Amino acid sequence: MQLLAAIVRALAAAGRFTWVTVWEGGKFVSRLVRTALTPPDPVGEAEAELAHELTAPVEQEPSPAEQWGRAAMLHMAGEPQASAGVLDDAARAYLDTLTVDQQVALSQNDPATIGRHLLGERLLPSLPRPPTPAEFRAIEAARAAAAAAEAQQEMDADDFKNRHFKQVLDDLIVEDLPKAA
Repeated sequence: MQLLAAIVRALAAAGRFTWVTVWEGGKFVSRLVRTALTPPDPVGEAEAELAHELTAPVEQEPSPAEQWGRAAMLHMAGEPQASAGVLDDAARAYLDTLTVDQQVALSQNDPATIGRHLLGERLLPSLPRPPTPAEFRAIEAARAAAAAAEAQQEMDADDFKNRHFKQVLDDLIVEDLPKAA
C-alpha cells in the first residue's frame, strides 16, 4: 500500500511540474509578444545613447610636440610632403643632416619625445642639438652670403674676360689695314 501511495504522489508531482512548466512558458511567450509589439521608449533610447557617449573615451588632439614628432617620423620615412605643414625649415634641415644611425636612435623614441627634442624642450643626449630658429636663420644667411660672394666673383671674372676681349677687338679695329697693291 505504501508503494501505491508513493506512485500516486510521484504522478501528482510530475503533473504539477508539467503544469508549472507550461504555465511559465506561456507567460514567457506572452512577454515576448508584448515587447515585440510595443514601440521602443524614445527617452530610454536617448538615455542609453547618452550613457554610451559618456563612457566612450574622449580623443584628445595631440600636443604640438607630438605633432612635430609624428611629422618628423614621416619626414625620416621619406614622406616630406606629409610633414611640410608642421615642421619648419630648421627642423627639416636638422633631420636631413642626421646620419642613418642617428635617425634610428631618434625614431626609437615616442613622437612626443621626438617633438620635444626638435623643439629644444628636452634634448636627447645621444643626438646633436637641433638649431634654434635664430641659429638656422644665421646659418642660412651665411650660406646665402657665401653663394652671393661666389656668384659675384664669377661675374667679376667674366667681366674681366669681357673687357679684355673688347679691348683686343678695339685694338684690332683701330690698327691700320694693309694697303692693297
